[in-house]
Amino acid sequence: MKGYSVVMSSTVASIIQNGLFGTRNSLLGTGIMAPEQNNQVRLLVSAGQAENLLKAGQKCNNSVFKNISTKAINVCDDIAKNDKVFGKIFKVVDFASKNVNNLIVVASGVKVLTAEDKQSELLAQTGNIAGMFAVEGWMKKNLAKYVAKLPINSKMKPVIEGILFVLGSITGSTICYNIGKKVAAKIKKSNEEYKAQQEQNNLPKSIAINA
Repeated sequence: MKGYSVVMSSTVASIIQNGLFGTRNSLLGTGIMAPEQNNQVRLLVSAGQAENLLKAGQKCNNSVFKNISTKAINVCDDIAKNDKVFGKIFKVVDFASKNVNNLIVVASGVKVLTAEDKQSELLAQTGNIAGMFAVEGWMKKNLAKYVAKLPINSKMKPVIEGILFVLGSITGSTICYNIGKKVAAKIKKSNEEYKAQQEQNNLPKSIAINA
């Protein structure tokens, strides 16, 4: 019974995580949230997370949500079998569901390649990805045991765990993204000052004296 409880707790947390992350990525992908971070790759990530949400829903103890998730997946499977175009689309979505983090890295790469200041964006996106992986790695190992100790209803613990995981991931990636931007700004300023100094040193002596 204990093992079953752990599975169900993980399932609920997964539903919360994929629901919140998927919503956020769809808003980022359409530019509704943070227009400067608009990146269509995020829409593919969101589609993959929607599939993961439905797959988690199939394992849910809630019969209503379980039935809805199962019917939705069955409908998609039937459409994919009878329509080649939708079949290919669903294959892409299925690939996305299994490669969410890889696609997030790709999305960051696209941001770097399309940025005017690629060096600065590279440092910012490196911080973004590093922060996300570092915080999520810690939470995957430790979050559940800390949530288990909270003096709250056991049914709410997986919900809290899912929300904290999302908040932790976003917070970690955002902080490290901003750190990367600040480091990039300092490097850029230092390079500009060095370039200006070099140009000053290369001026003809007569001009330098008159100046």
